[in-house]
Amino acid sequence: MPQVTETEVFRACRTLFGPELNLSQEFLAYLQPAGARSAYRKKAKVIHPDRFAVSATAVQAKHHRLFQDLNQAHQTVQDYLKQRTARDSRSSSNRYSTVRPQPSRTRQEQPSWSQQNIPLPTRPLQFGMFLYHLKIIPFDALISAIIWQRRQRPNLGDIAKRWGWLDDAGVRTVLHTRSGLSKFGEKAIQLELLTQRQVNTLLFYQRSLQKPLGFFFVEQGYFDETTMQQLVQRQAEHNRTYGQGFANQHYYWHRK
Repeated sequence: MPQVTETEVFRACRTLFGPELNLSQEFLAYLQPAGARSAYRKKAKVIHPDRFAVSATAVQAKHHRLFQDLNQAHQTVQDYLKQRTARDSRSSSNRYSTVRPQPSRTRQEQPSWSQQNIPLPTRPLQFGMFLYHLKIIPFDALISAIIWQRRQRPNLGDIAKRWGWLDDAGVRTVLHTRSGLSKFGEKAIQLELLTQRQVNTLLFYQRSLQKPLGFFFVEQGYFDETTMQQLVQRQAEHNRTYGQGFANQHYYWHRK
């Protein structure tokens, strides 16, 4: 099987999950086959050519191309996951186990997570990944929550323009020159269009405009607000324990 590069799987994930999702190395590390299949089926229902059988020829052709792209993206992601599984099976340092996604639970059906001794990665975790590792939420729910949260906040480029730190040409330069998994702020720093301090300020302000991720899971019935606060405290304790060397990362989702 040809090796799938990160750039290729990055592009395929954009097609499967949509441009709203902020992809990262961590996302690729925990992407599961079931999550990719679910995203594929959901999008296929919307763009399948059969739904446009009586439409104009140009519309039919467009959705035929979109469906081909979707199929190719799904195959690319599945090939990447097989490649990752084969690599992990050869590595004795693999510390993570695959979690089978479970259907959404009501708060009455919640397991007593505080009584469970579930091993967690020995590094700081963002709140969504913390819940995922505790097996409180499935991967599909994490993807939905990230998209839900991301839709609430403006793009870094828009904020930088509003504050006079970038103009339209600068934003276009960043967008057109970044590739792979590079982020807007990282590329702007590399191009010397923004300083590290400016990017940190933009990120801080951007995150202040979005609702905490935990409220998505409250709305979906995974737990109530009291349990959410208990989980936040446990996440903070975990991150304090394993946070050395990660000072520049934003792992405390509840901080403003």
